[in-house]
Amino acid sequence: MTKKSRVIRRITGVVMILFITLNGLLIYFDQKDRVTDKSYIEEWSQSFTGDIFERLETDGVFASSEQNEVYFDHDRGSFNEFLVAQGDEVSEGDDLYTYDVNNYASRQGELESEVTRLEDEIDAIEEYIDEVEDYNVPEPDTDIEDEDYDHPVPSSYVETEFEKEEQVAEKEMELAQKEAELSMVEDQLDQLEEGGETITVTSSFEGTVTDISKSLEDPVLTLQSTELLLRGNLSEQERKRVEEGMTTIAEIPEDDIVVSGEISLLNEFPEDTNLHLNSTYPFEADVSTDDAEILPGYHADVDIITDESIETTAALEKALIAEENLYAWVMNEEGLMERRSIETGLDEKNIVEITEGLESGEWLAVEQKDEFRNNAPFITPLDLDNLEVKRLFSLETGTMITYGLLGLLSR
Repeated sequence: MTKKSRVIRRITGVVMILFITLNGLLIYFDQKDRVTDKSYIEEWSQSFTGDIFERLETDGVFASSEQNEVYFDHDRGSFNEFLVAQGDEVSEGDDLYTYDVNNYASRQGELESEVTRLEDEIDAIEEYIDEVEDYNVPEPDTDIEDEDYDHPVPSSYVETEFEKEEQVAEKEMELAQKEAELSMVEDQLDQLEEGGETITVTSSFEGTVTDISKSLEDPVLTLQSTELLLRGNLSEQERKRVEEGMTTIAEIPEDDIVVSGEISLLNEFPEDTNLHLNSTYPFEADVSTDDAEILPGYHADVDIITDESIETTAALEKALIAEENLYAWVMNEEGLMERRSIETGLDEKNIVEITEGLESGEWLAVEQKDEFRNNAPFITPLDLDNLEVKRLFSLETGTMITYGLLGLLSR
């Protein structure tokens, strides 16, 4: 290396050091803030609109929603034969078994009395349903005469309407069962009056035959409903968070099956009370599924939705900063960084509901947090993955010249 080259390198080095030192001094002694601080933002996130659910995770098992037992009174006659086998699907009105009547007149009187009793019970249920349906729940009064005002409906009014519908639904189910029993008894009476000494007993239920008593000990038949429900247990702390009517989501991971439902029964008493053991409270959930792959006894992972926020503003948890008060760094309408206080609600899997301080679609700075400055412009890395260089040279010549001239004029 020549002496001249070494001199040039030394001069260049000195100039660079002086340049850096001068800029540092200008920033340090910039009392009038002529040099603007900038925020370097490496990662962005955007607030969005979504649904957020608060979940309680537990275990559950599928079970038959109803079990019905069929009996045989040996005083009425001699058992003849079963007309069903274990595993058979039985519908309402299907034949179950036959028996021979011992005393024609006595059995006829019993059946006629049973018909009368069932008819009276059916009439009483129908009358009760009519009374409930005719009852008008008093609408809440309001002193506000503004027709445009959206009056909130009192919870007591809503609860009364719900209870009314619930009572009607329960009684309609009971009515259907009584009508099925009446049809079965009338059928036996018809068989007897037609001169036959052998009576065929039909089913007043629907389900699958799960047990047959070959020894004729009651119950002689057991039928389980093909409809399923979900059963599980809750700890003491979990029981405090759950209410009837809450939505359930049951998943059988190995079969990739997901079934939704609703808590229908929530016990107020534990299975067992023991000073030295934790109490557990059984629950049941009605489920709606036609999936034949799900059988009673299958276990599932269960989420109980204890709270929810639908169509709410949300953001990723990593974009929020928690110190004395929760806040986020937001790009405002002027294109500057703004430190903004926010309030949150529910959170689910690193997603947080924003109840105040953000609107959907706003950009939030995520990294690097130590580079953020309030009311400062920002710089951010160029995303080369989204930069199509070929498009820069695919413009028409006239367009390129126009943009070039505009750039020169703007300077």
